[in-house]
Amino acid sequence: MKKLLSCVLLTLLLLTLFLPVYASFENPSIVDEAGYLMQSELASLTEKLDKVRNEYDFEVAIYTESEMTSDTAEASADDIYDYGGYGAGENDDGIMLYICRDTREYHFTTHGKGLKYFNANGLAYLESKIVPHLSENDYYEAFEEYIDTTDELLQMAKDGKPYNEKQYSMKYLFGVIIVCLIAPLLIAFWMMKRKLKKMKTAVENDYAANYIKPGSMNLTTSRDLFLYSRITKTEKPKSNSGTHTSSSGRTHGGRGGSF
Repeated sequence: MKKLLSCVLLTLLLLTLFLPVYASFENPSIVDEAGYLMQSELASLTEKLDKVRNEYDFEVAIYTESEMTSDTAEASADDIYDYGGYGAGENDDGIMLYICRDTREYHFTTHGKGLKYFNANGLAYLESKIVPHLSENDYYEAFEEYIDTTDELLQMAKDGKPYNEKQYSMKYLFGVIIVCLIAPLLIAFWMMKRKLKKMKTAVENDYAANYIKPGSMNLTTSRDLFLYSRITKTEKPKSNSGTHTSSSGRTHGGRGGSF
């Protein structure tokens, strides 16, 4: 009996070695305090988002509320992420979509590897996918698009190529250079050549005096008069690294606005 029990335990132990290891997340992937979703929608999206979380061992969360936790959407998103225990791994890597119902504001906050995986270009791309649905009050579609797009960007990061808006091939770039630079020069050359052919009667003249009628100009007095001056001031643009420090002292990336 003891041998049989030992064999069963050994078999179970060996099976666990072949099972996928998932990250342990403290919080549900979706917290909908604003009440945008029905229970069936919440359950469906949560299941889908949990798969993304576990597949990449990366925090991907959605948090909505009726009133802001802090003074701004950015601060609210950062504080919920930091003090709410969000994040995966030792550096609490992740991204969160925060939405406030009363002010109709949204904000993406990123931390850890999230700053690289969801850089400025990646967040702009993510925003372009989600905001149109938010503006139409179609929150289910917005959240579903958020899940699909974060999955897409995380897969790119996993492949070693985080999203960048300049992901073009050399052939494409060379073609753009040809069209944008060489083609206009050829067109200008052709047009100037046509105009030059029509100017056969033009004769070069090296002296401007030949165009002045003798005695037609008699200068008696010369004065310099200062009329007015205009000073135009342009504010020096401030450098922006795309990151900021939250109230907890941690570094976050992010992007947000109204809808």
